[in-house]
Amino acid sequence: GNPVDQIDMEALSSILAGDVTDWPQQAAPILLHGQAQGSGVEQDILDRLLTPAGRIPAAPILRHGSAPEVSDAVARDPLALAVTRYSALGNALPLALGAPCGRVLRPGRQVLKTGDYPFTTPLFLYTGAARLPLFAREFLAFARSPQAQVVIRREGFVDQGRETIPMDAQGERLLNALAVAGKELPLDEVQRMLGRLAGAARLTTSFRFRGGATQLEPQSAANVADLARAIEAGFFDGRQVLFVGFSDGEGDWAANRDISRRRAQSVLDAVRKAAFAADFSRLELSSEGFGEALPIACDDTEWGRAVNRRVEVWLR
Repeated sequence: GNPVDQIDMEALSSILAGDVTDWPQQAAPILLHGQAQGSGVEQDILDRLLTPAGRIPAAPILRHGSAPEVSDAVARDPLALAVTRYSALGNALPLALGAPCGRVLRPGRQVLKTGDYPFTTPLFLYTGAARLPLFAREFLAFARSPQAQVVIRREGFVDQGRETIPMDAQGERLLNALAVAGKELPLDEVQRMLGRLAGAARLTTSFRFRGGATQLEPQSAANVADLARAIEAGFFDGRQVLFVGFSDGEGDWAANRDISRRRAQSVLDAVRKAAFAADFSRLELSSEGFGEALPIACDDTEWGRAVNRRVEVWLR
């Protein structure tokens, strides 16, 4: 019953801080819902949305005991709004995240797997140095198996199973590439990228970096080990595996291309080193960098720049 289908990060931050209290063009109050104070979702909102904008949570929120209860309350009321877990969406409708530059990110399993969605929050499991009991070791081994990914997805969570995204399913991203071409980025650089990726499909495994550096973020470091195990197991035998680096749009395009190439090569080197039991004669590994040629989000915010700094894996 609410015509709004997307919201930009600045507006969302203003709403959660209490600076904006009405739905746009409706003259109707926004009724915020959320979990109890101290929840992981609330901490994520503070760390990723409010604190970078210099805001504090000040808007009144109707609190609920669990994420499914939050979604149920939002689904019943067209004036309600909440930030909650994708796995607890229920009958509530998700809003796409927009930005002033016109780019839109819609939540979904694959966009969460790739980490392209700015509120992707991985679940980490830490173990001590001491040897665990056999049952615990077997459970951890199962949790990484393809069989476990089916169970995880069935329960509503985003699993870690690798998927491929064909080129013809990436129309919105390709439109973004054409939008930046001819301004600071030469058109022939975009054409070179399209030619290099022709006939390939993107793997949902991605790698991201801290700004201005080649140091991987924690989730990406775990992805190195996962991809290395897959190579050792022969999942990519007979395939071409291309590590493709991209950057944000800050600075000169040629410098951005160079750093994206270094990042792609650093990921390839890390995966090759981790896959010490692999027979690399069975597959072809290569790297390439295209700088800012394929933006996912706008570069006018830190979260947008962070999303754009990445290395993708493409298969042919």
